[in-house]
Amino acid sequence: MAKQNVSKTRTSSNNKKVVHKTKKKNRNASKVLFVVFLLAIVIAGTYLLCTHQTFNIIAFHIEGTEKYTAEQITEKLNIDLGKNIFLEVITSDKEKVAEFPYIETLKFDFHLPNVLNFEVVERGLKYFAYDKEKNVFFRLDENGYILEECKIENKTAEELLVYGITFDNEVILGEKINEIDMSKIVVFLEIKEAFESSNINRNITKVNFENSLTTLTLNDKLNVIFPNNENLKYKLALLSEILKSLGEDAVGVIDLTKTGPTYSSF
Repeated sequence: MAKQNVSKTRTSSNNKKVVHKTKKKNRNASKVLFVVFLLAIVIAGTYLLCTHQTFNIIAFHIEGTEKYTAEQITEKLNIDLGKNIFLEVITSDKEKVAEFPYIETLKFDFHLPNVLNFEVVERGLKYFAYDKEKNVFFRLDENGYILEECKIENKTAEELLVYGITFDNEVILGEKINEIDMSKIVVFLEIKEAFESSNINRNITKVNFENSLTTLTLNDKLNVIFPNNENLKYKLALLSEILKSLGEDAVGVIDLTKTGPTYSSF
C-alpha cells in the first residue's frame, strides 16, 4: 500500500508539472502573438501615415522671424508641397539651416493632417564689429555669430560698436568669430557688469580690444583703458572719483593701467 501511495503521489506531481508547463507555454505564446499584433498595427499605421494623400502638404507657415520666408526655408531644406508631411521632414536637409545666419533654432511643428509650420528662434543684434582689413562692419549676436555685413549708417541704437575683432579673409556668415576674440568679449562683459553695478552715470558706446587692452568709450567722448578684468571694484572706484571732477562733456583718456590713473585730454 505504501508503494502504491508513493506512485500515485509521483504521478499526481508529474501531472501538475505538465499542466504548469502547458500553461506557461500558452502564456508565452499569447505574449508573442500580442507583440506580433502590436507590431503589425504599428507597421500598418506607419505605412498609412507615409502614403495616404491626406498627409500630403498643402501649405507652409513660419513663425518667429521676419528675416526669412517659408519659401526660403523649404527651398533650402528641399521640402516640397504635395508630398508626404512626415517623409519630407525626415528626409529634409536640416544641416542647411546653418546657412541662415539669423536662425538660432528651427523646429518643425505638424499642423495635421497637411500643414507644416516652422518655429524659428532668431539671433538678436548685439555688436557692430569693424573689420579694418576690409573696411566694413559685421553684425554679431551675443555669442559671437556673424550675422551680416553692414555699413556704419545701418547701426542701430541697440548695437555696441566694437573695434579690434580679427576676421578671416573669407568671412562666412552664420559662423562664430574665433575663440581668442570671443574671450575678449567675455572680459568686456565682466567689466561692463561691474561698471553698471558701480552706478557710474555714463553710457558705454564703444569698446576697443586693440593692443591687448579693453578700452571703453563713454558717451562717445571719453576713453577708459582697462588692462584686464582684475580688481574691477577698485579700478571702478578710482574711475568714479575721477569722473566726479570732470564735466559731462569732458573729452579725453583715463588710463587705468597706470598705478595712479589720471585724466588727460586729447
